[in-house]
Amino acid sequence: MTGASRQSRSLTIDVPDIWWLSLNDRLHHMKRATYTRALRGLGFVSARNARIRDLGTTHVVAYIGYPKLGRADPMNAAPTTKALIDGFVDAGVWPDDDSRTVLGPTHLRDPKPDKTGIYRIRFLLIDQDPSWLDEIPTTREDG
Repeated sequence: MTGASRQSRSLTIDVPDIWWLSLNDRLHHMKRATYTRALRGLGFVSARNARIRDLGTTHVVAYIGYPKLGRADPMNAAPTTKALIDGFVDAGVWPDDDSRTVLGPTHLRDPKPDKTGIYRIRFLLIDQDPSWLDEIPTTREDG
């Protein structure tokens, strides 16, 4: 896409703090599964309502808005963003979220949301030229 402009879309999702999953959590697996299922459903409904479908190779940036000021590690939001992205796949945004279709997500911090008890995630979906992916082997070649 040399010289061409890339199209981007934005989708903002408010996640109740009770559903928030962090890499630092030590939840019972059943509770984690319940929250993951709820987040996946939230991602599905959000993508459907935004009428985002049939994207090609996309770089996903997840801007994480925390309910409190202070230090934060946006990468710890990975379990939450993964579940939401799985919901996007269920809604038809992509056929799959494999590494040739979804690049990222890149996690960055967003300003404080205006609601207490809510994590706000702003997904920026940026179209990518997938031609460079042809150089990545799809199978492992052991000598």
